[in-house]
Amino acid sequence: MEERRSIQDIIPPVRSKPIRVPSGAVPPPPPPPTPPKPLNLRPEKSNLARIVYIIAGVLIVIGIAIGVLSTFFHRAYVMVTPYAYSAKVEETLQSAPQDPILPYQTVSVSDTATKSVPATGSSHVENHAVGTITVYNAYSTASQKLIPNTRFTNPQGLIYRIHDAITVPGYTMKAGIKVPGSVDVLAYADQAGESYNSALTDFTIPGLKGSPQYALMTARSKTPMAGGFIGEQAVVDPTLRQQTVDELKAGLAQSLAVKIQNARLPGSIVFPDTVSVTYTENPDSVSGNKALISVSGQAAAPSFVENSFAHELARASGISYGGPLSIDNPSALTVHTDASGTATDTPLSVSIAGTVKLVSTFDKKALAADLAGRKKSAIQAVLPNYPGISAIDVKIYPFWLGSLPKDPGKVNVKVVDSAPLPNT
Repeated sequence: MEERRSIQDIIPPVRSKPIRVPSGAVPPPPPPPTPPKPLNLRPEKSNLARIVYIIAGVLIVIGIAIGVLSTFFHRAYVMVTPYAYSAKVEETLQSAPQDPILPYQTVSVSDTATKSVPATGSSHVENHAVGTITVYNAYSTASQKLIPNTRFTNPQGLIYRIHDAITVPGYTMKAGIKVPGSVDVLAYADQAGESYNSALTDFTIPGLKGSPQYALMTARSKTPMAGGFIGEQAVVDPTLRQQTVDELKAGLAQSLAVKIQNARLPGSIVFPDTVSVTYTENPDSVSGNKALISVSGQAAAPSFVENSFAHELARASGISYGGPLSIDNPSALTVHTDASGTATDTPLSVSIAGTVKLVSTFDKKALAADLAGRKKSAIQAVLPNYPGISAIDVKIYPFWLGSLPKDPGKVNVKVVDSAPLPNT
């Protein structure tokens, strides 16, 4: 049995005895007092000041960005509304190379197209060059006859002959200028070979040498003298060859139309209907079991000074506007000429029919220079120097700038519409 315990059996905890300093001993010094913290005489920056500095920095960055944008992206777009006029015309005009009212200049271009097709063989050929020449009679108003086999000589001394007799009409007078009578005829090289192939050239008639007719009866090739060849020529199925030739001519017609427009002088106009094209089928060459079919084309047309032509149409329509004009729709007009002038630079009769749109013109570069650096509110002051402009609208980028760029190259001028042409 477990022994029972009483309260007397509990041992109280031992208490620490107080430290007693012996008599005669020196007590230890008290610990030094804790020094007070030093006062911060510089007050800390407030949060509001920091925010102000941050905002100021952001504004400086934005200002720099705006400056950069204003410098590098400053542009102006000028939309111009010129005066215009539409009228139905049916007129015949007279033109000559040195005409002070309506001058023209002959423009000619050439191109060659080729295509490879299967050949059925080859054969030795000796071909004579052939081409169309125009024979002129500036000798008399009476017609002149030339017999078969009449010789024509080019500047290189090569001889070509006509196989048929011809009668050349006498000359006429047009606008005070002698216009030789003319007739077209085929001329054949005196010998076979490529040396007789040539571009457009002039001819004399050696049989007339020593007579008054020699200097006044001449000829000029209307088409290149082509086809002269000695050697092996490819043999091609006739149907395939004709299809290929037709395809090449169609392609040449398009390329020549583009080239003749590109060849015209600045400020001039060539009407599509006045372009005459002549084609020459070159000898087929052999390349392995293939034949190379080649067709050459030459296009010629009178190129008129556009402002002069437009003013003549304006005059015919009762418009007396004195500023520069352009023709906005040349392809909408039917224009025909007598073809002799394009080969000899003689006077031309030009027939025009259709509805023409005449538009006043101005110098875009000069306008850009005049507007450069101006405030948008001051651009109307420039218009009196440009009577061909009906209205003008300017947009400036960036939008916060109030003036156009000082650099004219950053001022883009564009024609956007037209207004009725004033009768001045």
